[in-house]
Amino acid sequence: MKKYDYYISLEGLNFDRFFSELNRLNVTIFDYSRPNYKNSLFGIRLLDYLKIKKMGLLKQYKCTILKRKNIGMALSFSIRKCGIVLGVIISIILSVFVSNMTLKINVMGTEQIKTEEIIDMLKSIKVTTGKINTMSNDDIEQYLIQNNDKISLASVIKKGTNLIVNIKEKITKEEDIQPIYASTDLVIKSIEVSQGTTQFKVGDIVKKGSVLVDTKSIIVNGITTKLKPIAKIEAVSWAVGQTQFDTIQTEYVRTGTKVVWSDYEFRDKKIFSHRPSVKFESYDKKEYNNYVFNNMFLPLKLSKTIFYETKEKTVEYNFEDYESVLKSESKKIAYEKLPNGVTVEDEKTYISNTDSHYYVTTYLEYTINIEG
Repeated sequence: MKKYDYYISLEGLNFDRFFSELNRLNVTIFDYSRPNYKNSLFGIRLLDYLKIKKMGLLKQYKCTILKRKNIGMALSFSIRKCGIVLGVIISIILSVFVSNMTLKINVMGTEQIKTEEIIDMLKSIKVTTGKINTMSNDDIEQYLIQNNDKISLASVIKKGTNLIVNIKEKITKEEDIQPIYASTDLVIKSIEVSQGTTQFKVGDIVKKGSVLVDTKSIIVNGITTKLKPIAKIEAVSWAVGQTQFDTIQTEYVRTGTKVVWSDYEFRDKKIFSHRPSVKFESYDKKEYNNYVFNNMFLPLKLSKTIFYETKEKTVEYNFEDYESVLKSESKKIAYEKLPNGVTVEDEKTYISNTDSHYYVTTYLEYTINIEG
């Protein structure tokens, strides 16, 4: 077996000086050959190679390692193998550590209880995400049941990095029983009450929010029980659209007098302003922005604000000129208020006026069925 670690090729000149320096440093070379005057081949031990490389003796040559043997190869292989083993060990440790952490808490089965309420309860016993929770699943279950009256059963499972909390809520014995209310203004066409009480009959006008059929309570074996109202009601309701028009209106018209403010800016910096005082009691204001030079030779920007003086003026209009437009608008408003899925059975439009104020009202009549 060769006693050297590297077999090296050197290209260059002045090899006599180089090998004399190696001799002075007690560096042993092996299997020396000289293919030509510019090339030398020889073997060298690892430590000797590192010594002459550190001293810079190889800088003046083109050095190529042709072969790696013995200790050098074993050392290089060992270093690489140790690195791989160390990486595997670290990966295993990290995997074990992460697998024991809780990265996410899933709360399931809740309807009346808010998820945040369960999360806050877990935080109070230091069961949170981003850490290893040491509390057992059984202890967590017992804590949740004992400290929340709305929980009948709790199941806690650790699955990977997820903590799954399954909640079973207590069933409320007394159902929340409500009367039947009128969802809109209506007129009763027919009413059949199987269970409950009512104060209304056919032809009655009922306002929105009124109780159509109320609950009824009975006493059985000394226990009061509230009965759910059961009824079938058919009623007429309507969607209403209304527009208003004033024949005498106050308008503001321009007098022809104006005041102009001018501001000049160069590259977003104000360089000149002219702003005379505005003494008008009322005015219209318009703003304009443009560049002084159309070809943008200079980025000089001019901003103008023009104040137009206005005076109050009373104008009288003829209602008949706007009647058809007002009817169309009131009809449009009524149809926008119409509930989905109903059929319009009658459409009526009325006009009323008080002094100079006109009101155009459209009624869309439809039938609704209420059951409870």
